[in-house]
Amino acid sequence: MKKQKSTYAARREETEQLREELKRLESKLQELRVRSLSPEDAALLDPLVQRVVDENNLLTSVAKTQQLEVAGVQSLLVECHGDQASHTKICLTEDWDERRKTLMAVRQEKLMNAYDFLHAPGRFVDPDKPHTSEHRYETAEGDLCLVHLEAMHFPGVESLEHVWEALLFHYNTIEICVSERLGHTTVRDDYDTIDGSVFNFRVLSRSENDTPVESSIVTFSHFFTEDDEGFGGQACGILALDSVDQDALYPYYSEERVRFDTSGAIVLTASRRPAKEPGGEGELVVTLRRAAFLKLYNPQFPVSEATRQELQIYR
Repeated sequence: MKKQKSTYAARREETEQLREELKRLESKLQELRVRSLSPEDAALLDPLVQRVVDENNLLTSVAKTQQLEVAGVQSLLVECHGDQASHTKICLTEDWDERRKTLMAVRQEKLMNAYDFLHAPGRFVDPDKPHTSEHRYETAEGDLCLVHLEAMHFPGVESLEHVWEALLFHYNTIEICVSERLGHTTVRDDYDTIDGSVFNFRVLSRSENDTPVESSIVTFSHFFTEDDEGFGGQACGILALDSVDQDALYPYYSEERVRFDTSGAIVLTASRRPAKEPGGEGELVVTLRRAAFLKLYNPQFPVSEATRQELQIYR
């Protein structure tokens, strides 16, 4: 005669069967869910794929955090130091010899500072890729300011010297460039030239509302070879610009004209991309790094709101 199972044993066996059935149903449900997913979503269920995705998300988060930190530091520098990164206080007397001595005394410093500033670690997220960033703000005095940072590349050019000459031509005819860009009548008055590498001039222009704008600018330029010290052992062209703070011979007319200051730096360097064929010569690429600080002063004479808005195109 077959021994009858106890109630406890029967219930335990029934419970185990239900658990197995539950596992089977859960597995079936998971299978149905996977089938309903797109191939991309289904791939994410693979532990190896999921680990790669998690690592990529982590790297993206770190990169964004670093970019925000860099932006925060740049903003802090602007607020704390204004245009000190590229500006040198320049005061010129009425005596021509003294004026030239003043400009020549700061020339080498301006060129070195321009190079060091644009080649500082972290200045660009990736110097080998194009970059443009701007920061605009208004001072407590109502002056409109712009901080601009840029890196661009010119592949397949003839030579570094060729791009350098084009850059100098652009800045030696800056009044034409301003007229073409803004559509305003612009005049350049050359005050002095020293050895073809230091230029002191004033740029006068008028807005569409006939508001006069003036800038007093000094440019310092030089093309350095591989043998020159302090530039990483590579040839480079450096152009530094700055505004004159005070000029006893050619003073600003703030009661009649809106003052527009500009200071900045441009550095040209060259490199070659890897050759496509063994033994071949890679393509020449010239890299331009540029930093600029622009400041449009709050007019010291009455202007309409329309004129004030129009003047913002200068920055």
